[in-house]
Amino acid sequence: MKKVLALVLSLVMVLAMAACGAKQTEQPQQGGQSGQSGSGDNTVYKITYANTVADANPQAINAKYMADRMRELSGGRLEMTVFNNNKLGAFSDCFQQMQLPNGTVQMGDVSSASVTQFSDLYTPFALPFLFSSKEQSFNYFDNGETVKNIEQEFLKATNVRVLGYFYNDARALTNSKKAVSTPADCAGLKLRVMTSDVYIKTFESLGAAPVSMQFSELFSALQQGAVDGQDNGLILSMDSKFNEVQGYYTDLGHVQDTSVIFISEAFYQSLPEDLQKIVVQAAQEAVAKERQDYADKLDSYLEEMKKTMDVTILTDAQRAAFKDACAPVYDWYRTQYPQYDLDAIMAEIAKY
Repeated sequence: MKKVLALVLSLVMVLAMAACGAKQTEQPQQGGQSGQSGSGDNTVYKITYANTVADANPQAINAKYMADRMRELSGGRLEMTVFNNNKLGAFSDCFQQMQLPNGTVQMGDVSSASVTQFSDLYTPFALPFLFSSKEQSFNYFDNGETVKNIEQEFLKATNVRVLGYFYNDARALTNSKKAVSTPADCAGLKLRVMTSDVYIKTFESLGAAPVSMQFSELFSALQQGAVDGQDNGLILSMDSKFNEVQGYYTDLGHVQDTSVIFISEAFYQSLPEDLQKIVVQAAQEAVAKERQDYADKLDSYLEEMKKTMDVTILTDAQRAAFKDACAPVYDWYRTQYPQYDLDAIMAEIAKY
């Protein structure tokens, strides 16, 4: 009888241990991961995504669309939380987190002109009137050989990978002082620009007084009169409620702006290969949808802006006058950045 009882107790203990081993639990780990490590099949990779735009902006909406697609395609193994409107602080701080092996931010997007504070590689694309249309910029950023080389060099220099390019609108000009239809109208205007020496030089060539500051500080600076105006696109300006503190809008179109989508290389390499492919696919799908969303909203946003602001739509001749006034910026750029073959870049862009 004792032998039988001992055998029964042994069987009970074995079954209990097996049950505990089969029970799955979720334990937080470093690098944005949680869950069972094992073969990786049950691991949940958590992603924090940062951007600077308001919740209604197409970039913000489609960053969340990207998160949804990651979740769907991965069966829940990728969980991305999007923080819009500088909720995690200045993007420069968020970018620094992406550079760390276990940073608190894994992904995000920001204007390519702002990228120049992290690397000189994207400086050519801040030049005024470089692209003739948004379609040309889309084709170039998606297919240009120089851009692909820049992405590889950027990865080596920063340990941050580029996944794609949202459209950030044709940059325009708003201010609180007067209507602007000629370069001479810019004289003396104190304009906020991004942290980019190319942008500073551009507005200096127009006779303005550019002031570099983070986007997170811009609304209060406009409201308090610390600066007279700024140069973001139509949709971003309206979504950010700049029409409440600005009286004049000019569709300058000096830059067909893009917002670069980033991912921490350390985090990207921590993902299994199938999840890496899903991240890339989700980003590509979000880019295509975001660009179309911008096109769909422009007309209605312009009509809404006209209700509260004096809107100036430049003629081709008027825009050409601004382009001519900015010509010295190209000469300055060639001297300041001789390492980049600007003529070759311009010739390549012309093919698209």
